[in-house]
Amino acid sequence: MTTTELSALRQDALREIGNIGLGGAVTALSDMTGVLFTLEVPEVLELNTTQVHFVFPPEESLMVGTVARVEGDWRGEGAFLFPWESAQVLWRILTGTAPADLSELNELYESVIREVANIMLGNFLTAITQMTQFELHMEPPAFAADMAAALLSSLMVEALHDQRELIAIETRFSVPDQHFEGLFFYLPETGSLQKLFEAVGI
Repeated sequence: MTTTELSALRQDALREIGNIGLGGAVTALSDMTGVLFTLEVPEVLELNTTQVHFVFPPEESLMVGTVARVEGDWRGEGAFLFPWESAQVLWRILTGTAPADLSELNELYESVIREVANIMLGNFLTAITQMTQFELHMEPPAFAADMAAALLSSLMVEALHDQRELIAIETRFSVPDQHFEGLFFYLPETGSLQKLFEAVGI
């Protein structure tokens, strides 16, 4: 098998995991809210921490979401983050209003983002468990709201000097006449995605 063929197989495996995990999350989100969400996964990337700027928004961009430590057979850090403008769309869909800036965040707005991001992250990990038989346990996620640079530093503070590999999945959600975007990251503690690919037969 050529390197190109192997890369394509790895890409297909990541996309399949992403579609299964995040697709299940969108179904759960629609059931919870009564709003019919659809999801597109336009990009699934296998990167290392030195390349994360290819998918992460500019440093000064404001983002909100959750970050969680994952324990078990494939330990690491996971996050599901929304650009501020996308979070505002989500808030308006689910609450009818949205904060103008961080100073207007309150318990309601935070709980909406926390619930949606937790559903996304939890369902992704469930998909990995089902496809690999890994045992994974997500610790209680922490709410995050800050500039992209600060969130990136927080997520990868222990890994930035190790050039560890990561999964980055861009997502696009839609409801009638509206859409918003999210960004999923998973940073395995091992520094390699090979364990995942071996578990799915690649």
